[in-house]
Amino acid sequence: MNKELKRVGLVGLALIGVLAINVNWIQAGQAEDLRVHKLNNRPLQGVSLRARGDIISADGVKMAWSDALSPGDAKTKYQRRYLKNAEAFVPVTGYYAGTMQQAGLELAYNSLLDGIDTRQSTDSWVRMLTGEKPLGGTIYTTIDSKAQTRAYQTLSAQNPLRAAAVVIDVKTGAIKVAASYPSFDPTSVADIKNPGDDQKKLDELGDAKGQPLVDKAYSELFPPGSSFKTIVAAAFLGKDGNTKDSAVPSPREVPTGGGVIGNSHNDNICGVGSAPLIGTFAQSCNTTYALLGVDDTVLGNEAVRAQSEKFGFYKPIPIEQDLDAPASQYPHNVDNRDEILRGSFGQGETKTTTLQMAMVAAAIANGGDMMKPYLVDKAVGRIEGDKGKPEETGTIHEAEQETFGKPISGDTASQLQDMMREVVASGTATNLQGRNIAGKTGTTELTATRGGAWFVGFAPADDPKYGFAVFVEGSTSLFGASTSGPIAADIIDALGKK
Repeated sequence: MNKELKRVGLVGLALIGVLAINVNWIQAGQAEDLRVHKLNNRPLQGVSLRARGDIISADGVKMAWSDALSPGDAKTKYQRRYLKNAEAFVPVTGYYAGTMQQAGLELAYNSLLDGIDTRQSTDSWVRMLTGEKPLGGTIYTTIDSKAQTRAYQTLSAQNPLRAAAVVIDVKTGAIKVAASYPSFDPTSVADIKNPGDDQKKLDELGDAKGQPLVDKAYSELFPPGSSFKTIVAAAFLGKDGNTKDSAVPSPREVPTGGGVIGNSHNDNICGVGSAPLIGTFAQSCNTTYALLGVDDTVLGNEAVRAQSEKFGFYKPIPIEQDLDAPASQYPHNVDNRDEILRGSFGQGETKTTTLQMAMVAAAIANGGDMMKPYLVDKAVGRIEGDKGKPEETGTIHEAEQETFGKPISGDTASQLQDMMREVVASGTATNLQGRNIAGKTGTTELTATRGGAWFVGFAPADDPKYGFAVFVEGSTSLFGASTSGPIAADIIDALGKK
């Protein structure tokens, strides 16, 4: 009997030991993960009692901030505020709803904005002991507010179903513009006094035409149309010493299992049987790129797939912590010839984000070096200073410029730059002459009554500083040169290119 009691006692002690270890592990080893977990609402329940930090543009415009509802009251609640034209900035700021739901940088940097980030904790305790009140940190973004506003205005003026524009600094990867349409005013879901109304508004937005809660700049995938020819051309230039002047197939039609693939027009380049690569690119000959995607003797599916992967396809693109763009796709079913034919000029199963295509253009403009995109330049801590005014205490986070990859050689990049300049000089975008930009047009067929227009490129044309991509979805009468091209040029003008 005594032996049995001893055994029970030993087992009990062992279980207590295991429990103690588990409790300590949860409190110490997992505390931070549990505290910031999306399903843990306890830290969020008190956020309205704290001055949440600001989100500021690169040119100093405050895009999001918090106001005390009862200034001077120690128990005052803080209301989240946004710019009057906040719908233009939603892809950047996101929203902080009265229901405690979040998106964008409001979600990605929630702990820092709320003042409970571990990088602020030690400093906060020290300052509390000295009588100072720590506040939420401030986020300084890479966004140019004037160009961002211009982008949203020019996109919405098209009255599209969906549209987006992204501009990237080719040398650093800093995102200067990330515009999306349709959008909404985040103030309409940020009323902490009436969270029920906020939830109702969120539900309405979730069911609204064009899905305004889903940003089109880096969260949604679209067929890239002929803008994808930049990637196919890059693959061709990287093989067997090919150049922009190498001859490539240029038939009038390419037969498929259910019909034919043709060109939008046939002239002295498209439909003549064979033509220089640069000419087929400038004139956007569909048949050329369809054949390049399937003909292993000239290029082939594996080469296009490999080049797509080098540009960042097939894996999410990290932008900020907890903020990724979904993986872009190019068809790889070698048994489905028709799928590859369509995919090789940006139709069918080829799908990409607007951000991805801006990164492709930026890499071409940057001599083949693709930089990792980012939205936040730095984040700083804050305390309540004299007379209750916030004061910054020091940098908590600072962006590091990183190379995302080297998808093409410098020589290939140089030739692609020439080809994109030729699109404006003599190709499908001659209407953009005088705007000092270069690029590739693209038109997509989404349904029988719905199409999309792309313009992907860089500016200034002679000394690239920015890579961009513009997408507009609407009727089948939309074209890259006449719809998206002028929008891109207007945005670049707003950035003040010289």
